[in-house]
Amino acid sequence: MDDASLVQAGELLAALRHGGEGTAPARERLAFAGDALERAGREELRATVASELAAGLGPGDESVARWLLRQAVAAHEARGSGASETLLTLVAAVARYGRPDDALLIWRAREATAETRAAVDVEQMARADLAHTRAALARLTIGSDAHAEAARRALDWLEEGASVGAFDDLSGYFLWADERFGLSVSGPT
Repeated sequence: MDDASLVQAGELLAALRHGGEGTAPARERLAFAGDALERAGREELRATVASELAAGLGPGDESVARWLLRQAVAAHEARGSGASETLLTLVAAVARYGRPDDALLIWRAREATAETRAAVDVEQMARADLAHTRAALARLTIGSDAHAEAARRALDWLEEGASVGAFDDLSGYFLWADERFGLSVSGPT
């Protein structure tokens, strides 16, 4: 990516972080939308913004990380294949906030394609605390709609991870994941 693109990505990230009037145009430039050529350009720009976000993740960046991950998931679902570094980085960024309610978003990222099913680590869902994540997912399993079914499948994946020892060294995993995905925290998260 050239210097102008990096500046543009930095400006877009600043607008997303700031909120207000600048958020809508920034989201429009980064959203999953348009024809195939336009989507490719947006995806490239979104990748640079995600990388910039990961390099200085702050306490106010939760909604930005979630929104960017939703866009990356939509792009993968539409394409039907692949597991981009952007999606994996954004999963790690969202997980870094340790919110049990993000478990379904992480699950959706995992389910986007065959490749994401192999690439998204179940440990990311446990960053919020295994017991709290189980409880949050269990609350969502009530009902017979697609949302409840997704929560049941996510809970099954979490339990499968527990049964094979995926959570035996979470602190080590999180250190590795932060380094692997370039997460640098600027303040408490």
